[in-house]
Amino acid sequence: MNGSKIRNSKFETLILKFIVILTAFTMAGCGTLARYKQIETVTLEDKEVEIELKEAKPELRIGEKLTYEIYWMKMPVGIVVTEIKEMVELNGRQAYRLVGSARSNKWLNFLFKVDDYMESFLDKETLLSIRHTAVRKEGKYSAYLVLDYDWDNKIVKFQNLKDGTNKTFPLPTEAVDEFSAFYCFRLKEITTEKPLEFTVNQVEKNWLLKIAITSFGKMNLPGVGVFDAFMAEPVPQLGEKTFDKGSAWVWLSNDENRIPLMMKVHMNIPVVGTVVAVLQKIE
Repeated sequence: MNGSKIRNSKFETLILKFIVILTAFTMAGCGTLARYKQIETVTLEDKEVEIELKEAKPELRIGEKLTYEIYWMKMPVGIVVTEIKEMVELNGRQAYRLVGSARSNKWLNFLFKVDDYMESFLDKETLLSIRHTAVRKEGKYSAYLVLDYDWDNKIVKFQNLKDGTNKTFPLPTEAVDEFSAFYCFRLKEITTEKPLEFTVNQVEKNWLLKIAITSFGKMNLPGVGVFDAFMAEPVPQLGEKTFDKGSAWVWLSNDENRIPLMMKVHMNIPVVGTVVAVLQKIE
């Protein structure tokens, strides 16, 4: 697998999975998606409204399991499940073991079958990645990727166990892998005054992710609950170049748990178009 394939597959996966969570989406007649029309938002330009961002818990809840239904072209196409499995010791550090899976349903399997598994170990104290594994089966593409983060030497050791690739790439002072970023944002201190910034590593590329809080509102997800929520808009940047192949909006609960509730991703790529993920269950 060459560098271009690594880059394209992994970054599109980041947009579709990390920024997994919520946004203003007004499709009609599509079951779960139709509920979104009940949400009223307040933008930050509405100065007469006082807005307060709630402080997040200092730790993730061990055992948390979130299930999302994925929609494409107004149709349900698959399920994404994310879990905070346990706290483990790895390389002498206490780390969250994070597990995620993405599977297409029978309808999409006829066109493009997806069966992905991810596992990340996130340092509890530093919020830096220790290890990331991804087993990908996406259409005809498959890979078994392992990234080990060596912060003493500022390098990431990359392997693709599927084809035998074995390389090392430089790291910045701090970074998280694409799946850990999903959780890292939930623990960071955020403000409406300026975007939160942190680095997301994807093998040989280190993206600066800028996440701005753009609006507030209430979200009603029948069967899940009614939430005070805020919308975050992530923008990835590589060097001086801002990612221009798509955009994303994420809604999260405005409480100490900061639960990702729903997302909308629009990719300027033929066939992909707009993808939406809606929270179905909290365990």
